Amino acid sequence: MLISVHATIGAIIGENVSKPLLAFVFSFISHFLLDLIPHGDKELIKAYRNDFKNKAMLYLIYFDLITTPILLVLLFYTGQISYSQTVLWGIIGGVLPDILVAIHEISDKFFTRTHKFHNWTHEKFKWSIPLKFGIIVQIIIIYLILRYQ
Repeated sequence: MLISVHATIGAIIGENVSKPLLAFVFSFISHFLLDLIPHGDKELIKAYRNDFKNKAMLYLIYFDLITTPILLVLLFYTGQISYSQTVLWGIIGGVLPDILVAIHEISDKFFTRTHKFHNWTHEKFKWSIPLKFGIIVQIIIIYLILRYQ
């Protein structure tokens, strides 16, 4: 799932709980729950692991790194979310699993259990969907959660 989805869901969780620690923990857990939903990046991840120069995966990462702050700023600007420590910790908790996975991918020794669990959530359901459909699914998830928060 895109970082922008995890960060947005983390911010929404932070907006709806009263303690920063709760926002962090709930957002951290939500990351894995969201990754259970097939979201179209399975084939790209396999290609990236086989060829670290896979351009499609790199473009998706760049797209995600650009859209995440834009989406969060829009949510703050429109008043959907108000900036607070709780929201910040929700965002951190939501994206931290992917950061830990990246550290593991680079080092191949740190955060091994988190990496294995993260992979399990991505592979729990064996069927895959095309990336274009996965992006649509992720947009719908954000829309529904924003609409009914």
